[in-house]
Amino acid sequence: MPTSIPPGAVMAFAGKVTDQYADFESMINTYGWMLCDGRTLSQHDYPVLYAVLGKQYNTPEVKNDEFCIPDYRGYFLRMADMGSGRDPDAGSRKLANGSTSSEVGSVQEDALQIHQHAYLKTGDVNKPQGKNEQDKPVLTGSAFTSDPVDGTGLPGSVRTSTETRPKNSYVYYIIKFI
Repeated sequence: MPTSIPPGAVMAFAGKVTDQYADFESMINTYGWMLCDGRTLSQHDYPVLYAVLGKQYNTPEVKNDEFCIPDYRGYFLRMADMGSGRDPDAGSRKLANGSTSSEVGSVQEDALQIHQHAYLKTGDVNKPQGKNEQDKPVLTGSAFTSDPVDGTGLPGSVRTSTETRPKNSYVYYIIKFI
């Protein structure tokens, strides 16, 4: 079946995948798509997809006549830097096999940009430290609390988590195989 979408194309799929839709995998396969879940495939069963991906996503334990598709579970996708200089750490990215590469398929682990926080010593907690844009006093947080303080001076008014991230929404990434 001819299509205008090339093999190896990846797109976000917003449909529900639950136990109620147990045939989800066969449904998207009918249209020539599969989940980007890192599965290992036979080069002989998927020759066109193998021609596009090669061994780019292979882990060391993959056999010679097999290849892996991308595993995008839990990742944000980012276009390759391609020499633009917008990714200052492009040279430290890693492929699934552990080699360093800035090629498509390489992964960059999460990080928090180096920064500093000023705080007052105990006894100077919640003293006014100037005014914000709304001409309201800005107070400092305690040196002994993990609650960040934003321009309102209210502890806990900044969202915190175990990771640094932009606002996001879950989708499934699927890859075209025919």
